[in-house]
Amino acid sequence: MKLEIEVFHHFVGVDVLTKLYERLDKVMATLDQVLTEVTNESTRLDSIGALIDGLKKQVADALSGANLPPATQAKIDAVFVGLTANKVKIDTALNVGVPPAVVPPVV
Repeated sequence: MKLEIEVFHHFVGVDVLTKLYERLDKVMATLDQVLTEVTNESTRLDSIGALIDGLKKQVADALSGANLPPATQAKIDAVFVGLTANKVKIDTALNVGVPPAVVPPVV
């Protein structure tokens, strides 16, 4: 019984390597775009938090010393509870699938 094994090596030409590098550049550009978008989303989320805090302060300042009917005060409180809940929902949605940050060990 005779067993023959033939091996043929296909040369990867320059064209194939050039295309591979072009695709790699596109993938890296896409990753840079994603990183920029994630950073922008974080900035927007921080802005939402600052807006909510600013609105709370303005309302508190405007109403300081004023006696509001309990129903009106309850509505104002409900607005800010809703805003805060929406901020939490946005924050949760933006963090879906994002692994937690790894803190390097202190040496």
